[in-house]
Amino acid sequence: MELRHLRHFLAVADELHMGRAAERLGMAQPPLSQSIARLEKELGVRLFDRANRRMALTRAGTAFIDEARSSVLHADAAFALARSAENGAAGEIRIGFVSAALYEYLPRRLAQLRRSLPGIKPKLLELSTNDQLVALSDGTIDIGIAHPPLGTGERLDVMELPLEASIAVLPEDGKDTGVSLAELAEHGLILFPEAQGPVLHARLLDCFTSAGVEVKIVQEATRALTMLSLVSAGLGAAVLPQSIRRLTFEGVRYAEITDAKLPSLSLALIARRRARPPIVGRVWGIFTKSATEIVQ
Repeated sequence: MELRHLRHFLAVADELHMGRAAERLGMAQPPLSQSIARLEKELGVRLFDRANRRMALTRAGTAFIDEARSSVLHADAAFALARSAENGAAGEIRIGFVSAALYEYLPRRLAQLRRSLPGIKPKLLELSTNDQLVALSDGTIDIGIAHPPLGTGERLDVMELPLEASIAVLPEDGKDTGVSLAELAEHGLILFPEAQGPVLHARLLDCFTSAGVEVKIVQEATRALTMLSLVSAGLGAAVLPQSIRRLTFEGVRYAEITDAKLPSLSLALIARRRARPPIVGRVWGIFTKSATEIVQ
């Protein structure tokens, strides 16, 4: 059974007139009649009564019409999806991200992607910057949101996003004031491992050293939510991007640092610099468009 036979059947069933159905299909009447006859032969049933030069659906035809129409609609949808995938308007896009992207950058970009290209389905993987570089190299992800500098010889397209100020995250103590570096250091620092971001790691610790404040790293954690849990448990304090304020977490409070300016946290969109599938090019275009508007 060919799809064209179903289309022919539906046209005749709608018109109940072979001539009008042929005109609607843009074909001559004899080939249409032959197409219906072949379909009836294949099914082994009559689909139309043709008494007194009038056409009517048989019981078999009436039973067949809904499934035939559904089959044609599904086929048309499949054709449209295939064409959309070919030009990058549909399909799966794999996006790696560091946890700092969760609170501001990534949600806004995903919302824009949904509005612009609803046929594209993002697959999200939370990965460290180094893991994203590996994933880009081996093709596990298509686009990453990572912490620069990247420290790689890999040929990448990189678009740095606006810098984001750092804030202190402390165990809840009922206060609503800022804190000094010395007060922050008293809690002990919960920090990401040096290998996860060696440049930022060194710059954060240098701020304490330059201020003459001794600080001890009491815990290491690779994810912001893990850091918040550790702070909530009273195991130390952390330094996180200010967009973390969007997240209410029991047992912690956020505070400005009053006597020093800690390094701003930066993010960058990254993708391999090579011929890209259309879907990757489209998503990259949406993600990089008006990047300066992400932080107001």
